[in-house]
Amino acid sequence: MGGTASRSAPMTCDDLPVLWYSKLVRSRRVLNVGKVFFDGLVCNVEILPMCFDKDGLANVLIVSVGVTLDRHLRSFAGTHVSLEILDATGQHTVFHKDSDQEEDRFYRLTMYVRRCELEASSCVCASDTLTIRCTLEKKQQATKRPHLLGILFKPNAVQEPPQVAMDGSHTLTVGSFSELCAALRAEGDGIYSRHFAIGGGSRWYLKFCPKYHGRSFLCLGRGRMAKGEMPMTVEFSFDLKGVVNHQSQKMTHTFDRDNDDFFYDLEQIRITSPMQDDRLVVRCCLTVVMPEETPFAVPMRSSESVLTPLLSAMHG
Repeated sequence: MGGTASRSAPMTCDDLPVLWYSKLVRSRRVLNVGKVFFDGLVCNVEILPMCFDKDGLANVLIVSVGVTLDRHLRSFAGTHVSLEILDATGQHTVFHKDSDQEEDRFYRLTMYVRRCELEASSCVCASDTLTIRCTLEKKQQATKRPHLLGILFKPNAVQEPPQVAMDGSHTLTVGSFSELCAALRAEGDGIYSRHFAIGGGSRWYLKFCPKYHGRSFLCLGRGRMAKGEMPMTVEFSFDLKGVVNHQSQKMTHTFDRDNDDFFYDLEQIRITSPMQDDRLVVRCCLTVVMPEETPFAVPMRSSESVLTPLLSAMHG
């Protein structure tokens, strides 16, 4: 009468190298990066270069994973699909897109990435290679039936232990602010940090945009939020050193699937002197605090008064 253990189908996680990146961004054809085999199905990972500039370079790369539509297509209910673009070391996530499937069939997951942001965020290694990680996992949720006696003898007051605050920090370093501004030509383009873990394994990232309608901005974002995952409230601050020195006040924001990032506005940062420091170091300090449970009273009759009608019915 208790809960049953959750069971999962085997998970597959493949790192797929994209060779000759410099040729890819000049190609006008779909590149088949590789195949991922999962639960009897074959999935294709592809990249489509789009929106070419006057120099013939693609401004946008569309990364996708899709199920091969043949007679082997079967239900993908409950499948979690994830696409990641890793940094040049091939170890840390920089760009990420995932989907917890609600429909009976999964066909394609697509991620749009701007080329200049990809390169500014150090995702292309010295050997002209890009790494894409594709993860697929089919989970079966645990089912739990209530205990009858547990309901009848439920205590009158419930007090959950308070959650402990979790602290951490992460640093995003821009080696040359002037070179970054030259590489990011469009308004709103920025540099991304790798994803980092704080707060019980929750994933976060930083983005810095040097120019957007006469301003600069920082963004703190939360990644990899599964459907049904509880919102998380964070207290955080930004500390900038180098080309500009700035310390923000502490701010608070609640992150959930519909509101998963926070933008902090700055005066537009500019190089005003040849002697000015050209580096920029952004440090974000976070404190994740889960809300404390408030004791609440549950009005219940005594066990004798609850069981009396049941016993009377049994004995006629």
